[in-house]
Amino acid sequence: MNTIFILIDTLRRDHLGCYGNEWIKTPNMDALASKGVLFEGAYLGSYPCMPARRDTWTGNFEFPWRGWGPLEPTDPDIAKIVTQNGHTSMVISDHYHMWERGSGNYFFNFSGAEYIRGQENDLWVTDPDIPVEYPGDPERMARHALRPGSFARYRRNTAHFRVEEDYFAPQVFRKASEWVERNRNQKDFFLLLEVFDPHEPFDPPFPYNEMYNPGYTGDRFIWPTYGKSDLYTPEEMKEIRALYAGEVSMVDHWLGELLGKLERLNLMDDTMIILTTDHGHLFGEHGMIGKPWSDLGDSNMYQELAHIPLMIYHPNGIAGRRVPFLVQPVDLFATILDGFNIPVPQGTHGASLLPYVLNAEYSEPIRKTAVYGRYGEAMNITDGEWTLFLWPTGDQNQPLYWYSPLPPQFGDVRVENDFDGKRYTARVTRGTMTNALYCIKEDPQQEHNLYNARPDIVDQLKSELRDFLTSIHAPQEQFTRLGL
Repeated sequence: MNTIFILIDTLRRDHLGCYGNEWIKTPNMDALASKGVLFEGAYLGSYPCMPARRDTWTGNFEFPWRGWGPLEPTDPDIAKIVTQNGHTSMVISDHYHMWERGSGNYFFNFSGAEYIRGQENDLWVTDPDIPVEYPGDPERMARHALRPGSFARYRRNTAHFRVEEDYFAPQVFRKASEWVERNRNQKDFFLLLEVFDPHEPFDPPFPYNEMYNPGYTGDRFIWPTYGKSDLYTPEEMKEIRALYAGEVSMVDHWLGELLGKLERLNLMDDTMIILTTDHGHLFGEHGMIGKPWSDLGDSNMYQELAHIPLMIYHPNGIAGRRVPFLVQPVDLFATILDGFNIPVPQGTHGASLLPYVLNAEYSEPIRKTAVYGRYGEAMNITDGEWTLFLWPTGDQNQPLYWYSPLPPQFGDVRVENDFDGKRYTARVTRGTMTNALYCIKEDPQQEHNLYNARPDIVDQLKSELRDFLTSIHAPQEQFTRLGL
């Protein structure tokens, strides 16, 4: 059985037809979901992009130990395990974080890799004669970006784009289609597709750039600044969301090209397909835009960020099943290995989802709660009905340690020069957040904080969080920091 794992960055669950959206065109994802199993209770684990990938690559939660970084030498690596068991593995990606300083090496153990250059902040084209003017107000475009000159760099990287096929998602799916045709006789291959769109910049070509807000004539912010959404007018926010929706539909269209190729090659009868994302994105909900962190204001992981899409197609699976149980990205590590009949390493935090896919009668939840978070900020826990955001009790957010020989490479985490062979003392801005409890069954927009009104539920979820941290052997300081 082949496995194709498609990781689409920043794909909001509520922007897909199969999850109830009625205004964005996603016919190919909807069709894949109808042929396979759709998971209603999928939640992210470690956040954002690279921490989410380490969860999936290793089957272990990252965020209680460290944040954004590379694979560690001791990590159980999905590509290494699959390849060492005799399977050809290939990755095709335009996700430039995968080969940059401080977060690279996730692709080292694949049999082959193909990189598509130029996304977002990719350090690629340097040609000085390419015009790079900002459209509209530069203060509201990409001000959050990690490197100075982000928008100019993106303009240089994409100046040669002329037709839809030049854009990033079309390149990824087209190269994937070509690869499966050349390798269709490889026995039980593993193909990983990393699709950075619809992550910003929200810059789809025609017709996707006019599909959902035709006639707009104002400033077009393809790369809006993270933080408070009142930086933009309602009309500008509508256009930003429309551009994002256009990228979703573009990704869906080119996914359809790949699925059509698999059909023509008769590979759908011998291939499992997993499609998911790492997290969502805010478009004015809760007064925020982007993927905020503590320095930018409200960094709680609301449903729009945390409740993610997940679908699994299997030729021997139960078509059209919708699974209500809580699952997380760490479970995909075990699922992929299970699909290849490879034993899952002891001590991993996830469990295979194949019983839900292959057995219509299987209805045992694999976890009571889903726990997720960004390193050094709140820990968040849901049982599917209630969600608790639990913030550190002290203003200094201590004690906190960073477990890696490589110190953090991004500015939101700072460490002392005290590495002891195991960890650094770490500093993360706590922000002004307070604890919150939401009944997501009755209040899915999370507008009514019931933390003080329902101490019984708070205590119950705190107990579940203690049990979770104990079960994964989380560092003891996390219990102290969170008042557990």
